[in-house]
Amino acid sequence: MLAVEFKTQIETHAIDHATERLIRRYAGRHDAETVRAAVRLVSERYATAEVHAFVPVLVERDVRRLLDTDAER
Repeated sequence: MLAVEFKTQIETHAIDHATERLIRRYAGRHDAETVRAAVRLVSERYATAEVHAFVPVLVERDVRRLLDTDAER
């Protein structure tokens, strides 16, 4: 059980860092709360994933696509 908790902490930490990168990247186009909401929304999609090693990378990629699509409208 300890290993699972450790992996969850690592994933959470990585997603937190990705969130901060995204907030900086989209400053001026989207406010910080919009970015955080997008991260939460996308993260929920991966909640049932069997392998979580790449979830932070996938979340960041999907949020960029989502926010870039919103900016184009």
